[in-house]
Amino acid sequence: MGQRGYLFIRYFILLIIYALFTASAFSAEWPESKMHKKLTFHGKPLPREFIQRGEAPLVALYVGNGTWDVGKEHLKMFFREHGVSYREVTAAGILSRELLAADYSILVMPGGESWEYLNELGDEGAKRIREFVDQGGGYVGICAGAFYATSQRLGGVATGPYGIGLLDGTAYDGTAMETKPFIEGMMDFDFLPSAITTGFASIFRIALLGGPSFRYTAEEAARKHISVLAQFQVIHEPAMILFDYGQGHVFLTGPHLEVEEERTDWGKEWADPDSEWPILERVVRQVTRK
Repeated sequence: MGQRGYLFIRYFILLIIYALFTASAFSAEWPESKMHKKLTFHGKPLPREFIQRGEAPLVALYVGNGTWDVGKEHLKMFFREHGVSYREVTAAGILSRELLAADYSILVMPGGESWEYLNELGDEGAKRIREFVDQGGGYVGICAGAFYATSQRLGGVATGPYGIGLLDGTAYDGTAMETKPFIEGMMDFDFLPSAITTGFASIFRIALLGGPSFRYTAEEAARKHISVLAQFQVIHEPAMILFDYGQGHVFLTGPHLEVEEERTDWGKEWADPDSEWPILERVVRQVTRK
């Protein structure tokens, strides 16, 4: 075998090693993956859509690969009980321009595995979502949906350029980085004065399953009118933010305010004295397409 043959074999072996490394990185058991397998939905899934006449916004609920069943079903419960019309939307639907064609008001990206969202939606899906929000649509990103919405990620499955750039800043994975007070479980979050939080308690206990805090520049905060609704204790970094993107509005949250722990069978350690759904209702109204 000549030198060219050896070079070809060496290149081929390196290519296989790289492919295996990449595959293992994205199939690793990250904190959110482990918790989602442990905390599952028990019950009959609600219908794929709930449509009614009236002023309720029509929500597109993303149900693509990697989405967490508990988050999706509790969101459906919330929508139905608050009279908010919704319909499930897949990656194929987003890629086929369904968001604008169906005149949705809000896209909700639930918790799950954000790298699966990136893989399935790709650059074209990211473009369609940015287009939807830029033209006035609302975006609600919960945990994985929040990671997906940023431009950078620090910790966990990746560090560096990551999401679709609704927020130019960074989603900080404090759970993977073992930063206090991040835990996998129930945590207390400080709620700050704002139009959304007026009349609510200053502290809420909410589940965190690998969700991020948010880091961004003062310039971006001013340009997009970023409002911090809640923050992590100890480090005082934003846990929930609301901001403008083009003509639309974006809400990102690390903790799972959509999950009603009292409606699960997860055990006493997940007890939650207060419902966060009243806050979520105000968020939905705020980000609704004008």
